[in-house]
Amino acid sequence: MNPKYHALLTFALLFLFSCNKKAETGNNETISTDSIANSAVTNDTLNNQEESPRKESINLFTVMPKDSSNIAFVSLSDIYPIGDEKDTLALPNLKKIGKEKAEYFTFDKIYRKRFLTKTNISETDSVFIIDYAKNKQVSFAVKNLKTAAMFNLYSSGEDWPYSNYDYMIGFEIDKKYLNGFSEYYKDALVYVGKENPFSKEPLKVISWKKIAKKDYPVKAMKNEDRNLLKNTVTGNTYLFKTESYQYFLQDYLDSNKIIYGRRLLVVDSKTKEIIIEKLFSQSEGTSPAPLNYENGEDAVEQWTGKLFKNKPEVVFGFEYVSFGCPSISIIDKSNEEINLQCDNRH
Repeated sequence: MNPKYHALLTFALLFLFSCNKKAETGNNETISTDSIANSAVTNDTLNNQEESPRKESINLFTVMPKDSSNIAFVSLSDIYPIGDEKDTLALPNLKKIGKEKAEYFTFDKIYRKRFLTKTNISETDSVFIIDYAKNKQVSFAVKNLKTAAMFNLYSSGEDWPYSNYDYMIGFEIDKKYLNGFSEYYKDALVYVGKENPFSKEPLKVISWKKIAKKDYPVKAMKNEDRNLLKNTVTGNTYLFKTESYQYFLQDYLDSNKIIYGRRLLVVDSKTKEIIIEKLFSQSEGTSPAPLNYENGEDAVEQWTGKLFKNKPEVVFGFEYVSFGCPSISIIDKSNEEINLQCDNRH
């Protein structure tokens, strides 16, 4: 499920710390709520799990509102699976908590310590949140945040007695510290660790311009992509330029003239070398996202630029995902895709 609709659904279903604040305003706004230490967190040492969590070069999470309360929630369940009902150390006795209170509750020291140990997170780490659309960043000391369990999107009070799988586990954030972020935090990304990985350089909104089909770069299509597109015809062709790259996009239409897929080529502006090639097509769990401004002047999907301090530029926002989580493409020969840890149970 696309994080944008993941958050919207959470809100529709009705589903804290003390700190010193320092704000910097301007073209790049950063709000720091604690002193930030130095070193990165990984989940490579997760042991004794009933299933292996997905491993990325960097774990990025999402944030969602908890109903209409003053709480926002960051789920880390993708790296802390608790589906084993025999795992009595994952959650406290839910029957003792009671049906209503068990829908959302914070952890005591014992369960918090286990959660942090299993996710390789330290009390001295920080939670970094960036809204790339609003160009805002905030950070929170882990020691100042509550750890909580919240119903996932597909659970309800009718499921009593509740199971481990009914829950997402993560951090509770006071919404007042996310003022000015995008609605439902749909453009927010979260990282937990010692050092802020996010660049302060604003991302660019991709503004597509139609071009002639003959201007689309010549590159042999992968066999698997050719098979996917065998019953389609080419549609519009688009271009976007930055100082570093040229972004070429080609539409492919089905028999009803509906967009079935889009093929993206990112070309080095100086060498004219094709750096990455991506195909975004219809499937059971994916569909091409509309191009920027197609659904209104505020409807922006595709972004590019320097998202991370220590990685090449990125590009993303080309498809909606129903099963699994969307990804961010790194623009270099590694062809790396960073999948968001969006806790999609669908």
